[in-house]
Amino acid sequence: MHLPEIDRYGRGESPLHRLDPRLKLLALAFFLLATNLTWELSPAILFLLVALLLVLLSRLPARFVLWHLRAPAALGLLLALFVALGTPGSPLPGPFTREGLVLGATVLFKVLASFLYFLSLVATAPLFRTLQAARALGVPEKLLALLLFTYRYLFVLLDRARNLSLAMQARGFRERTDRRTYELKARLYALLFLRAYEETERVLLAMYARGFSNPGVPPPHPLTGAQVLKGLPLLSLALLLLILNLFW
Repeated sequence: MHLPEIDRYGRGESPLHRLDPRLKLLALAFFLLATNLTWELSPAILFLLVALLLVLLSRLPARFVLWHLRAPAALGLLLALFVALGTPGSPLPGPFTREGLVLGATVLFKVLASFLYFLSLVATAPLFRTLQAARALGVPEKLLALLLFTYRYLFVLLDRARNLSLAMQARGFRERTDRRTYELKARLYALLFLRAYEETERVLLAMYARGFSNPGVPPPHPLTGAQVLKGLPLLSLALLLLILNLFW
């Protein structure tokens, strides 16, 4: 089973790996703000090209990027289809309009660009360092601790799901597109979440028994001038895109 390790390549030698996570998170916020404020096709194409450039600079393996891009791409295509079908305008052959297709493509490009920004800037640092950077930027510590625990035990949950699926297959289950398959899959997910809830209670009691009280994430070291200079081109690019979008 392919596990969703977002920081599998968090240690590397690419230009983005060498930047401080605090600067990358700031740049990510500006990129996302600029991308999601536009509803024009031309800026959306530009933002997608910039996102692809960041992916190239990150030197993340293509297989890693494509595997994580599957769900956002499917969501973007679905949203684009709904938008294209529901937008009035100049009719084209079929159920679409010219304005609907343009707006649908804009939505798709925005979704893809937003995810590629996130992947190239977050996957190029270990997750704990990214959470430390988020704390330095003012994100509540309890929320960061919740994210850390969720990410840690997600792999336990996936491993349990794989074991349950293998057990069903060993008993003759074959996945089909019929009602019985959907019922069995629903029971599998219900059992999985029930066991996850029970596991959560056991982990919490075990942590209390060991004296756990403060879920805080330690702060990172102060930024140095050299680190700021390294991250200045990325921040400048993000701010430039935001300013261009405001006056496009």
